[in-house]
Amino acid sequence: MELSRSRHETEQLIGQDVLVKTKRSFIRKSIEVFLTLVFWAYTFVVSWFFLSAALGQNDRYIATLKTALNVTNADIRGLLAFGVLSLLASALILFVWRTYNKKRYGSLRRRKPPTPTTTEEFVALGLIDESEIVRLQTEKVIVFTDNPVKELTK
Repeated sequence: MELSRSRHETEQLIGQDVLVKTKRSFIRKSIEVFLTLVFWAYTFVVSWFFLSAALGQNDRYIATLKTALNVTNADIRGLLAFGVLSLLASALILFVWRTYNKKRYGSLRRRKPPTPTTTEEFVALGLIDESEIVRLQTEKVIVFTDNPVKELTK
């Protein structure tokens, strides 16, 4: 049974004992943080844009954006309805296709994994001697001075 450790031994402080250490300049890190904040703000605005149209809310900021884009709540609700209907139609088509394939070709339980290759099948290829095959199968580490595989003839 493994002994428990104190909480302070496993606690990872920022910048200390990090598994992956990178050397990034302050400018690069600042740009990364700035772009991350910009994209989070964009995600929030777009989410609020669609949510306000769905709920019928119009505050002055979103109303300004809707006016600038020349759209109304009805237009946005129509777009959302089209997206939901497209999603449902795609799901229905995939379900019908799955049902058709199952009835036409049967279930996948009939498939079996291939049987293991035997030494005789390797020898029948004629690319390597049987003694080398046995050696490859039994030893853990093998160092070849020459390539044991014969060249293919065209």
